[in-house]
Amino acid sequence: MANQAAWIPSAKAQLEIKYAPLPKPQANEVLIQNKVVAINPIDYKIQQYGAIIQNYPAILGFESSGIVQAVGSAVTRFKKADRVAALSVSIRTNNTANASFQTYMTAPENVVACIPDSLPFTNAAVLPLGLATAAAGLYQPEYLHLTPPSNTATPGPEEKSKEKVVLIWGGSSAVGSSCIQLCATAGLFVLTTCSSKNFDYVRDLGADLVFDYTSPSVVEDIISAIEASGKRIVAVYDTISSEDTAKQSAEVLHRFGGGRMAATGPQYPATLLLGDVERFFVQIPGTKSDGTAQVWMEVWREFMEEGLRSGKLRAKPEPIVKEGGLGGVQGAMDVLREGGVSAAKIVVTL
Repeated sequence: MANQAAWIPSAKAQLEIKYAPLPKPQANEVLIQNKVVAINPIDYKIQQYGAIIQNYPAILGFESSGIVQAVGSAVTRFKKADRVAALSVSIRTNNTANASFQTYMTAPENVVACIPDSLPFTNAAVLPLGLATAAAGLYQPEYLHLTPPSNTATPGPEEKSKEKVVLIWGGSSAVGSSCIQLCATAGLFVLTTCSSKNFDYVRDLGADLVFDYTSPSVVEDIISAIEASGKRIVAVYDTISSEDTAKQSAEVLHRFGGGRMAATGPQYPATLLLGDVERFFVQIPGTKSDGTAQVWMEVWREFMEEGLRSGKLRAKPEPIVKEGGLGGVQGAMDVLREGGVSAAKIVVTL
């Protein structure tokens, strides 16, 4: 087996397709032959701004789907030829073997999930990063600390009555799509924002009420809907994380006495939070110091595997499929950078 990768040779440079060493899985790792890689905003932002990466040349890419080729000595959940989707953790490990923009990569067992035979690799590749970011923000104690849903348990009386409200700002994004599905499964009353063309999309995922984020009255519309429902808002997840969405999300929480907000972007001035809103920049935490899994990992694995099989989780958003192998990755990143991708994620077949 020969390996190639889309290398970024230096900060802000264009990708170059070159030989890469064939990774050997460590004891707790899986060797995956990537069939499809997904393109995310973080990929082009790292390239455009020269951010995050400390050592060059480097390999980007944060999620993929493919086939297991080998497993480490301590791996028990996977075997050769399993169809899987995986989260790439090279930013944390500083190991290019764990990045997805290459033919073969290794991934720790706890961020790999088997996928149903009926699910195309192109669809499976859209899920790992969005679902991980959603689960971390919603359920980690340091963020929103909501009660995780169960893929198999029957909802209790409070869950059936949807007495708790969660607001997902940006419901048609990859993270928002996973947030809606997880919160709906947990029995929460889900409010979300998106453009009017994506209303049906987010409703189909489980959103109860949808608001047009372009409306000048969107904040007051959301507040009025919560007041009319008689329910209690427990959290906001801002998946867009612009200065405007941070301010708007804070205004909603402030009207009901404040609360906790998770966000996919860095902090803005504290004055935006109106004195009673806590805003948390969600970063996906690694395994605990004692070697046990984080809360998000348990939710991620359960819903990536059992959820996909049972239908409680759907592989959303829809993929926009680009061909060209590793040589097509730079062009796909450029398309995403130009904007216009909505309720979809660009993936590249290898």
